[in-house]
Amino acid sequence: MKAKPQMFLVVEDHPEVAQNNCDFLIKFYPYAVCIIANTPQEALQHLQIETPDLIVLDLQFITPSGSQSAKSAFKLLELIFDDYIFLNILVYSSEPSWLIKLVTSINYHSGGFVVVNKMERRKAFLEGVESALNGELKLPRELRQELNLNEKELEVLRLLCHESLTDQAIAHRLHISLRAVQIHIQHLKVKLGIDEVEQKDINSRIALCMTAFQKKLLLF
Repeated sequence: MKAKPQMFLVVEDHPEVAQNNCDFLIKFYPYAVCIIANTPQEALQHLQIETPDLIVLDLQFITPSGSQSAKSAFKLLELIFDDYIFLNILVYSSEPSWLIKLVTSINYHSGGFVVVNKMERRKAFLEGVESALNGELKLPRELRQELNLNEKELEVLRLLCHESLTDQAIAHRLHISLRAVQIHIQHLKVKLGIDEVEQKDINSRIALCMTAFQKKLLLF
């Protein structure tokens, strides 16, 4: 049986930028379908018909008065956080710091959430797409500082550090998939800053637990 092609929804009000993003995605995902929405409102209409594998969203859109605003993009993100909790999101914007007001919602989103600055090279865009599709969390440093661990992440952290369970054993204990556990651990590394630290003489899991103890997220 032939696998269903991936679907990308690009939300961008600059036609050339939107088309370039789609062309770039199709180049690396030849069997993918790429749909362009010129506004967040149009993107919502598409979401109500079919949920894509990934939504690529700019934050700034032209208002009727001719100015630029992030208000409509924020409304779309808030709706996604409420109704599409497993949707993978790539925010592709020159103003990623604007997301700070949504950090609490980002913290509890179950799908991939990656932020890529438009000023970065195209390689960063492609890496961001891959990370988002894999369910990962990747944010600029100024947004990471506002993140807190949610209850499920704390539970995974306790089983990992206090009971020294393997990923598979944690999955069995919590009745979730192995992939879900791996995603939780990746999110933990981001939130505790372990993913940015180059560990030469120490395992990243040990570093994660050491940091958790240092921050008093766990007790010895």
